[in-house]
Amino acid sequence: MQCKRCGAELKPGRMYCSSCGKEVQMVSGYSDLEDEYLRHILTESSGNSTTKARPQEQVKESTGPLHKKRKNNKIPIIVVSVLLTVLIMTAAGIKLYVNYQNEHSYEYQLDMANEHMTAGKYAKALEYYQNALVLEPQDVKARLAMAKIYMEQREYDYAAVLYTEVLKLDQSNYESYQNLIAIYEQKQDYASIAALSKGVTNAQLLTLFADYIVEPPVISPVADTYDDFINVGIYSLEEEKVYYTLDGSDPTGDNAVLYTEEDGIPLEKNGTYTVKAVCRNEKGINSSVVESVFVIKLSAPGYAKVVPDGGRIEQETQVVITAEPGCSIYYTWDGTQPDKNSAKYLSPLDIPSGNNILSVLVVNNKTGLDSGVYRANFIYYP
Repeated sequence: MQCKRCGAELKPGRMYCSSCGKEVQMVSGYSDLEDEYLRHILTESSGNSTTKARPQEQVKESTGPLHKKRKNNKIPIIVVSVLLTVLIMTAAGIKLYVNYQNEHSYEYQLDMANEHMTAGKYAKALEYYQNALVLEPQDVKARLAMAKIYMEQREYDYAAVLYTEVLKLDQSNYESYQNLIAIYEQKQDYASIAALSKGVTNAQLLTLFADYIVEPPVISPVADTYDDFINVGIYSLEEEKVYYTLDGSDPTGDNAVLYTEEDGIPLEKNGTYTVKAVCRNEKGINSSVVESVFVIKLSAPGYAKVVPDGGRIEQETQVVITAEPGCSIYYTWDGTQPDKNSAKYLSPLDIPSGNNILSVLVVNNKTGLDSGVYRANFIYYP
């Protein structure tokens, strides 16, 4: 409310203007609310009313425009709070979605693995590579990267498993062959290197095995059935040591015999001989096993041919004995069993006087087999 005279702002409860001293008067054009307010002030200052406003009146006053303004001030705060909540929830949702996408992205897992590997954080890199393999079980790149980490950490067994898995997926993977050979060489496990070379036909890959592949030996004569003694020769094309067995057992085992015979291995008895042999180089690497089966069926010589063939002899006569070539003839006149210690037939025999039994044995000089005894009874009385 303003002073009508000077326009100064009138202080509540004052009846005179504090600026010009003019008595306060009602000014036309004031709103009803201002009039009501002024009358209230005048009443309080003159002491006409000594009672305070009842609680009901205070409540009624509080429901005026001022209270509505305060209520309206709260609305922006609520709106801002709701918007912030929505933004936070949206951001959280986006983060969850991105995390889900990353967890199910092979490329992301591989990129993160490579990043950690470059930084030397091998444990974390292995974790990401494993995640990548879960998403792509047939992946070769992740396996090779993991194997490389294990090689640097000297975890050779883990690396060997991964390289072996790679070769099952990619049979021509040069890196896997190269590192597996290095692992087996470090362990001096040459048998595994030999096994790894099986089935390799690629010329480039075969160069990796040049120091580990041993050519097998050659066995002579060819496997067959023989009716005579034979000498079996075993030869190394690269002049490596040769080990063999005759009973079909493993030539790399404890029963193996070092081949040193210049004239070969004599097979001098009837029977079946399964010859197995290997070549072994200076690193102790064995070649593949070669095998030949020989069957020896020796024939005994026939009986000797005796002329005359016994009987009563009337005059002095000589006995001529013949046998198969390569045989010796042994004899007795007293009926005893002849053997190699008996008299050896060299020329025609004179028939002794009396009643005598000529016993003749033919023995093959090479095989030692004999014909059995042939007997002839001579009766000669000069």
